[in-house]
Amino acid sequence: MALLSLIVLRASTDRPQHHAPPRPTPSDLISTIPDGRSARAWPTAPGACGAVTLLPIVSSAPPAEHTGIQVLLGGERLRLVDFDSGHATILPDPVVRPGEYAAVLAGDPITAYASTGSCSETAPYAMLRISVDHRVSVIRPLGPTEWALTDGNRVWIASFASDIDSPYGTIAPVAGGQRVRLPLGFYASAIVGDTVVGLLQPDPSISPTWLALVDARTGLLRAKLEEHVAPLAAGAGQVFWTSGCDDDASPCTLHRRPIDGGETLGSALPRPACCGVVSPDGTRVALLIERPSSDSRFDGYPLPPMDIAIMQLDTGRLSIVPGIELPAKSKPGLAFAGRGNWLTIALDAGSRTRILAWRPGLRQPYETNALPGLVHNPPTLVVTSH
Repeated sequence: MALLSLIVLRASTDRPQHHAPPRPTPSDLISTIPDGRSARAWPTAPGACGAVTLLPIVSSAPPAEHTGIQVLLGGERLRLVDFDSGHATILPDPVVRPGEYAAVLAGDPITAYASTGSCSETAPYAMLRISVDHRVSVIRPLGPTEWALTDGNRVWIASFASDIDSPYGTIAPVAGGQRVRLPLGFYASAIVGDTVVGLLQPDPSISPTWLALVDARTGLLRAKLEEHVAPLAAGAGQVFWTSGCDDDASPCTLHRRPIDGGETLGSALPRPACCGVVSPDGTRVALLIERPSSDSRFDGYPLPPMDIAIMQLDTGRLSIVPGIELPAKSKPGLAFAGRGNWLTIALDAGSRTRILAWRPGLRQPYETNALPGLVHNPPTLVVTSH
């Protein structure tokens, strides 16, 4: 039987009473300030765990065509959302208790993964399983040094070194199998097939410097890719990273390489980028890219905002998703649909999560009903067929 596995973040805030999803609301687009008017603060709203959420600035439209998109959305409750109708089904999840947040990580069209945590770092974590009939159960607890890595319908539990007496991280498949010791100073961040992607710290007195690949079955180092770089994404048999983006003397470049070896290819980036996801067919990568300058409409926020962009890998063509301006250091949920050219986007809007979809050719993204409730940033979603 096909299963959905999830992770929940335990948090110390109370869950507000659930309401039905509202109708699509007008755009939050802020008009350009006329000459002579003073700039104002970036718009905010109360967020989870007592935080203040910097709101995205969005110009969108209701869906005007059939997308066929369904997403599993994290937050105070696990919800299955039909994008075209805006209908949301709340999963019967008594294991996601009041004050907790579900964080959906990644998965194929019928599988997703997540864990439990809290605003308090001392709260316990746990992995959840969602069956096809939407029943939720706990798979196993997670220790304070453990987290889930996923690739399609497979999931592993990785750990990092906890202290001087336990200097090695480990990785083990959830479905059962040997726990493998990772190289000394290796910090896992993703997995593709049986290869773990992470940063290697040869000298414990400095920050990790090498992007490296490790065999999840043996723990042996497969490759050291490049030093002093920033991991961007991994998936569809590839690993992506950037270099030179914070160095005025070097060009900002997106690199990619097949996970099993082969030629490393590079594509120029106009500005620093981060936080990518790879399309299921491996032909595109969605990422966040810094805007050229800060937004002059807002005072006291000097960092440049971010755009969402999609790069077509065979040509290096970069397409900016129009109508979405993200405050610096914020992170949306991003996921490609398995069919078509759709990118789905979840935005933290404080007391609600906004869900959008865009494909090349649209002048602005489509937006379905916003879902009420706080999310433990960043919002998370998985495109699913169930």
